[in-house]
Amino acid sequence: MSDVRWWRRRWVRRTATWTVTAAVLAGGLFWVSGGYDSWRDDRALDSACDGDLAAGAVRELFDGISLTSSGRWTDRGHCTVSASDDDTDAGLVLWSGRTEHMTNLENSGGFDAPLGHGWTGSFRFNPDSEDADEAGAVLVLSCGKESGNGQLMTAEADLGRGGFDDPVARERLVAVLTETASAYARRTGCEAPVGGRVKEVGVSTTHADYKPVTAATGSCAGLLDGKTAARWGVRTVQEIAGDPAPVENCVLGGLRGAFLYGFTASYGPSARYAHMRLDERRDRRRPGTSAYALAAACPGAGGTALFEVETLLDDGTPLRAAPVVDHKGLRAALQRFAERSAERHGCEAPRPA
Repeated sequence: MSDVRWWRRRWVRRTATWTVTAAVLAGGLFWVSGGYDSWRDDRALDSACDGDLAAGAVRELFDGISLTSSGRWTDRGHCTVSASDDDTDAGLVLWSGRTEHMTNLENSGGFDAPLGHGWTGSFRFNPDSEDADEAGAVLVLSCGKESGNGQLMTAEADLGRGGFDDPVARERLVAVLTETASAYARRTGCEAPVGGRVKEVGVSTTHADYKPVTAATGSCAGLLDGKTAARWGVRTVQEIAGDPAPVENCVLGGLRGAFLYGFTASYGPSARYAHMRLDERRDRRRPGTSAYALAAACPGAGGTALFEVETLLDDGTPLRAAPVVDHKGLRAALQRFAERSAERHGCEAPRPA
């Protein structure tokens, strides 16, 4: 499979999440538009989501637009806010839940920008999308050091006007998420450490965001020495910042960013989904493919992390078109990638999965 098709598959996973979000937003807007006048005064935001909603941050996000809310977390774990005036229909959906109930975090994006500032989370906004007013963020909180003990919350917003190409809008959405998640954790007895105010929120890395391999400073830094990179034909990298995130990626590429090798670290709900996919890959593996993977026990929400490397052969490229794989070197590069990522999350040393 070509690098273009590989990339398209990754973005299809992201698009699936927005399809679900659109349906939830539509349902929330319908629900609050049918005569629930008691919610039309935006003072109700102060007690919305069982009192967890960061009402002030929400008002800043939808500056000047009248706001309403569904009021409580539903049994499915979501709370909705709608915003509307004469010219705008917009909305916000927050999802909360213990990490074991949200296994498909991979759909929230694989190349999203880590939040940093002491948080384990990421921000999803495709700067090349026509829907600049739509974005999402995810946050994972550890409720203790016991592996797997954590909570997850996501925030997905449609501004209706303006766009998340504005750094201020990105910062405001992240503030809604971090403040709401922190309040939810306190109320539900999760003694999670919290980070600071997130500033300079990044955007998702796209296929066009490649750089020379020698310029890697984030998730791809130090994976290959110069001689190995030249021997493998690696000229470029696609990477995210080197901060903890639920999903961390590095792509080593050829000229113009053509995909060669993809490294992925998955934590919490995303790791459980990745373990299932790894089992499926191994069941149908063909000669010449690698399926190399490492795992590590992590404290709190991190659970059992999974570290994988994917090659063109793994993705279905014909044998005659794929590069010759240096299996020993590839395992060593995966080990370095896994060790650095695991250290950021406070995990044990990676071991074969």
